[in-house]
Amino acid sequence: MNIARRDFPQLDAMRAVASIAVVATHAGFWSGFYTSGFWGVVVQRLEVGVAIFFVLSGFLLSRPYLVSAHDRVGHEPARRYLTKRVLRIFPVYVVSAIAALALIEENRSLGIGRWIQNLLLVDLYRENQLPQGLTQMWSLTVEVAFYLILPLLGGLCIKVVCRDRWRPVRLLVFLAASAAGSLAWVLVTHNLRSDLAEQAARWLPSYASWFALGIGLAVLTIDSAAPGRVTGLLISAARDRTSCWLTAGAIFLIVSTPLGGSPLLVSPTAGQAAMRHACYALIAVLAVAPCVLGSDESPVARVLSLPALRHLGHISYALFCCHVTVLAVGVPMMGFTVFDTPFLLLFAIILAISLLVAEVLYRAVERPFMSLAPGRRARTPTTTPSDAIAHS
Repeated sequence: MNIARRDFPQLDAMRAVASIAVVATHAGFWSGFYTSGFWGVVVQRLEVGVAIFFVLSGFLLSRPYLVSAHDRVGHEPARRYLTKRVLRIFPVYVVSAIAALALIEENRSLGIGRWIQNLLLVDLYRENQLPQGLTQMWSLTVEVAFYLILPLLGGLCIKVVCRDRWRPVRLLVFLAASAAGSLAWVLVTHNLRSDLAEQAARWLPSYASWFALGIGLAVLTIDSAAPGRVTGLLISAARDRTSCWLTAGAIFLIVSTPLGGSPLLVSPTAGQAAMRHACYALIAVLAVAPCVLGSDESPVARVLSLPALRHLGHISYALFCCHVTVLAVGVPMMGFTVFDTPFLLLFAIILAISLLVAEVLYRAVERPFMSLAPGRRARTPTTTPSDAIAHS
C-alpha cells in the first residue's frame, strides 16, 4: 500500500451507512419503538454509528502526522489545520443551530446566552441538556475537543513515543494504553454519583478509545508496505472483510442484550456502560478496518465505491446536523404522535426530508466554504484527511 495515499473511497459509504443508522436510532426514539422488545433495542443500539464516525476521524485526521513521522518530514502547520477544521464544520452547524433555535417552539424562550453557548459548541459543558433539535450535537462537541488536541497528540506521538523515528509497535502500545484509560474513565464516571461525574461522562476522555482505534488503523496502513511481525498479524486479520464484519455483527447482537443496558433513558450501571463502550469500539474498528486495509478491487469494495453511495457520504455531515430538527418540526406538523408512531413510516419520511435538506446545505453552504480552505480548490470531494467529521 502506498503510504502517501490520501483517497479511501470506501469510507464515504461507511459514513453514509453510519449516518443513516443514527437517523434510524433517533426516529426509533421519537416513534417510541425502543420499547418494542428485541428489535427496539437493536434500533437503539444503532447509535454505534457515532463510534464509527469517531474511528473515521481518528484515522483520517491522524494519518498525515503519522506519514510525517514515517517519512521524517514536517507536517501541516496547526493554524492551517485548524482553519480547515473551522471551515469544514461551523458553516453548516451554525445554519442548522440557528434553524433549531428559531423554529422549534421549546427553544424560543432560551436567552441570548444559550444561543451563544450553542453557536460556539460549549453548551454541553455548561448545561445538563442541549436544546431541542440539537441534542445530537454532543458528539460534535466531542469531535471539536479532539480536533483541538490533535496537533498536541500528533507531536506527542512523534517526539515522545516514536522519538522522531517510525516505531509502529510503540505507537500501538501507546494507543492501547489510551484506550484502556478511556475505558477506566467510563467506569469511574459511572460509578461516582455527582453532577460533575455525570458531566465528565460526556467529555472527550469517555470516547478517546474510539479515536485511538482509528489512529491505530492509520498506523497499520502506513506500516503495511513493510510490516513487522506484530503489525503484519494485525493487518492480515483486518484485511479479512468477511471475518471482520461477521464478528462485528456478533458483537452487535451481544450488546443488544441486557448486558448493554436498557434502551430507554435510564442511566446504565458502570458495567453496562463499559460493555457498551467496548462493544461499540470493537464494532466500529471491525467495520472500518477492511475498508482501509483490504483490497479496493473486491466486489464489496467496488459496491462501496459507487458514486451514489459516496455522495451520500459527502452529505452525511449535513444530514447529521439537520435531521433532529426535521424530526422536532416535522412530527407535530405531519400529525404524528410522539412515542406512538409506526417506526418504519416515520424513519422513511424523516430520512427522505432530511436528505433533501442535507443536499441543499451541502451545495449551498458546505461546499462553498470548504472551497475556501487553504490549498483546496472547489471540486467534488473524496474522503481525505481534510474531510473527516463525526456525527451522532
